[in-house]
Amino acid sequence: NRVIMNNSNKITVAGGAAPKKQPGLGAWLQKGVKMSDNKTLATVVVKAAACDEGETNGQSETNGKATQATAAKAKSAAAKKHTEDGSTPTRKMARKSTKPDTFEAAPAKKAKKAIGPGPDRSHEKKHWAAGRLRVVGVDEAGRGPLAGPVVAAACFVPQDCVIDCVNDSKQLTEEGREEIYEELMANKDIEFGVCIIDQDRIDEINILECTMEAMTKSANDIPNVDWVLIDGNRVPKPLEGRAEAIVKGDAKNVSIAAASIIAKVTRDRMMVEIDREYPMYGFAAHKGYGTKAHMAAVEKYGPCKYHRKTFAPIKHMDLSKWPDCYK
Repeated sequence: NRVIMNNSNKITVAGGAAPKKQPGLGAWLQKGVKMSDNKTLATVVVKAAACDEGETNGQSETNGKATQATAAKAKSAAAKKHTEDGSTPTRKMARKSTKPDTFEAAPAKKAKKAIGPGPDRSHEKKHWAAGRLRVVGVDEAGRGPLAGPVVAAACFVPQDCVIDCVNDSKQLTEEGREEIYEELMANKDIEFGVCIIDQDRIDEINILECTMEAMTKSANDIPNVDWVLIDGNRVPKPLEGRAEAIVKGDAKNVSIAAASIIAKVTRDRMMVEIDREYPMYGFAAHKGYGTKAHMAAVEKYGPCKYHRKTFAPIKHMDLSKWPDCYK
């Protein structure tokens, strides 16, 4: 038999009846046509089969290529994770945290942007109108740190006294606090009281009780007080009946803001002095707060006598390894 290819790419056997129109590969099924005996037909059929298979599996090939590309990217990313000696990090190694080579604290943070118009004297004016003329503001510094004292300050600012740029101490830079502190100290009309409670007392009765005690004593240091404005949401029991708590009062009231600056600067200067005695902890920079550098130093050197033994994580440490921390 002889195979003839017509112009329409139909396969016809010479001398036979023209086959009915059939799609795809149906032509090779016609009677008398043997694939093994006809190379031309075999070639045509193979090409047609390849084309049909390509159309059928086109999506699979596309997906396969995408999968291969994803695998290649993953392999490339894994290669980048190799250590210097050529080994690949394990899951445990990948999760392992690293400690700083040195215990120097990060640069000082910039002052926060002030929210709202700043502190005013609206709270005091209500009491002045009621005949309570000597109104003082009270605030504290140092409740949260792992080391050092808690300091509370009270401040009486006369009605006609104006303090430029006074604000919540947390809203100011360290330089700004120091400048306003010096201005407050130089003004003879401004009265203030300061109470400092050390870390041993904090460990003895807890930080909240120490804060209340320090606030009470600082307010009582100012004579003839008619009313006390306290930053926070709690009034110490000894001051009940002649005081009120103002949430975020250091950002709302001038007297409380002035007290917050006095308390903060007083404590910061104390921490700088402590840093001279124990420079390895970096107290001058972080002021005793639980920064990463501070925590790493405690882990390496153990706590010192200024650390609060009832604060985590120090309270979970075996302090018998560092007996000097109790001196």
